[in-house]
Amino acid sequence: MDYQYLESNDQLAAFCDTIKNAGYCVIDTEFVREKTYYAVLALIQIATEKHMACIDPLTIDNFEPLVALLQNQDIIKVFHSPSQDLEILFQRFSCMPQPVFDTQLAAAVLGYDHQVGYADLVNQITGVKLDKKHTRANWSRRPLSQDEINYAMDDVRYLIPVYKTLTTELEDKNRYPWIEGDLIAMTSISNYQSETADLWRRLKGAQKLKGVELQIARHLCQWREQMAQQKNLPRRWVVKDDLIIEIARLKPAKTTDMDSIRDINERFIDKHGNRLLEIVATAQNSSKSDWPQHDVKQSLSTPQQALGDCLMALCRIIAEDNQIAVAALTTRRDIDNLITDRKNSRLSQGWRFNVAGEKLLDFIYGQSVLSVNDKRIQLSPRD
Repeated sequence: MDYQYLESNDQLAAFCDTIKNAGYCVIDTEFVREKTYYAVLALIQIATEKHMACIDPLTIDNFEPLVALLQNQDIIKVFHSPSQDLEILFQRFSCMPQPVFDTQLAAAVLGYDHQVGYADLVNQITGVKLDKKHTRANWSRRPLSQDEINYAMDDVRYLIPVYKTLTTELEDKNRYPWIEGDLIAMTSISNYQSETADLWRRLKGAQKLKGVELQIARHLCQWREQMAQQKNLPRRWVVKDDLIIEIARLKPAKTTDMDSIRDINERFIDKHGNRLLEIVATAQNSSKSDWPQHDVKQSLSTPQQALGDCLMALCRIIAEDNQIAVAALTTRRDIDNLITDRKNSRLSQGWRFNVAGEKLLDFIYGQSVLSVNDKRIQLSPRD
């Protein structure tokens, strides 16, 4: 093996001390969340150019050395598409790793496929084709087989050459500044704290509700969230989405009113019926001004839609000229926002403004014109 398997406090402390001056480390996690509200962190894989370790968080109880490492500003923490890893590490250790580097984001601004998967990126950069046979492994089971641990370590073993290649390309093309703001934003704690007042927006079927029905659904979702957290169960195991929708539509005033709801059982009504009635009554008695509303869909006029088509075509050309994935540069929503409300468009911010947004605004305000040269559209300054 070219790595250590760490399953004691002393082993973890020694490893963290060994790599404290590494400059960067690559990290991945394995977790299980199908049967719980909070994800069960089952493995943490960490590697530097000289050292690799697989940390078993199910057998270690003193993580202070690891927390110190994660918060060490002199060590860049490298992940691939890190949103879930960051959420779980924050949830488990109440700390946010900083600073971070995302190889998926870097790849997108360097011309690789947008949201390229780890295995594909490894294959494109190193030529190694990773085995996917343990993708659905139960990582909380013990003991894990040697083959499973080796598989998990591949998620950091090849991340090192990927990181080195991408950072070299970023420096050669002077594109590191393009992603600095996004990398900092990734570690904002607000990204990983749920706003209970807006949980109703995730309800499947919420678009069927309106007025006080949405207020009832909001209150029911908040109650469900509290129950799921207290019992450490998935939300759907507490109450399914379609049941919340039906209760919100029915607005029951007594428990027998819920008998008509399909798939509801007596045990559930006996256990939670009175509380649900209280929630429904409270929501109905709330001020109308407090009721949530669906977002109003942006409606563009026909000329604005045509302008958006032109801007999208220009973005494809700009993306090709800069050898980046067009999906990394913009979306149609970004373009529509640029037309109707410039401040809300990513094209008016950061590297996207420098690469494309400024050119698009020149076109919108008539300072440049669209032309065709050799069957290729291009922007030219207005004479």
